[in-house]
Amino acid sequence: MSTLFARLKTVRLPHVGPRSLKSQGISIENVRPVYDCGKLAWWARWTYFLVIADLVVTASACELTFNHWTTWEELPKDASLPPTEGLNEPSERVGHYVPRPLWQRGLFTLANFAGGVGLAAVLLGGRSRIVRRMFIVPAAASAAGAASKSASERVLVIQSPLHTKGQGAVMPLNRTRLLHSPNKTEMMIGLKDRRGHYALELQGAQVDGQKMSPWDARKALFNVWYGEKKGMQMFLKSVKVKDEAF
Repeated sequence: MSTLFARLKTVRLPHVGPRSLKSQGISIENVRPVYDCGKLAWWARWTYFLVIADLVVTASACELTFNHWTTWEELPKDASLPPTEGLNEPSERVGHYVPRPLWQRGLFTLANFAGGVGLAAVLLGGRSRIVRRMFIVPAAASAAGAASKSASERVLVIQSPLHTKGQGAVMPLNRTRLLHSPNKTEMMIGLKDRRGHYALELQGAQVDGQKMSPWDARKALFNVWYGEKKGMQMFLKSVKVKDEAF
């Protein structure tokens, strides 16, 4: 039994939630961010309030649907009824409201629940893919016993609104790419090893510590990402692709 407990202690569970930069061998102390979005979009600032409101409305809709969704049921003509005011005319319909079948109430309740939870997941997921701050730093040294990485390799550190100052998503810079966005004041970071992308808002953002127009910010980011020569080529290419898209 003691051997079993010893083995269980050695099992590493997958990490859930934001990771600290220290645990990933990264330090951003005294490092100026390559990108700082400044003020977040209104929905990103009020995400938790919107999620709570969504869940309250969803819970209310589920309760009303399951417990109070009824249908009219006419009673037989020969049914004995207690004397009630307002039922003197023989042509008046006689009946009462009864709950709808369980399968109808159950399916509609499930649809309300799925819709509410889905909306909350979209809000939280979209917030986690907004870039609040971004750093590009040299790659950390590998673990003891392994060959150290080249100093020329760089890693990208992304901090979303979900991350604190000591947390962030870390990935090799050469496994990412800058992409144009349908929004003229936005860019995207594509990930080669992961699903999805990150969004960079250029309006009002700082690039290399300076506030720029969206056009100049886009150009500066390409230069930081790919170098001056290749960055200019990629920038002109992205502008051409964007112009053709519009």
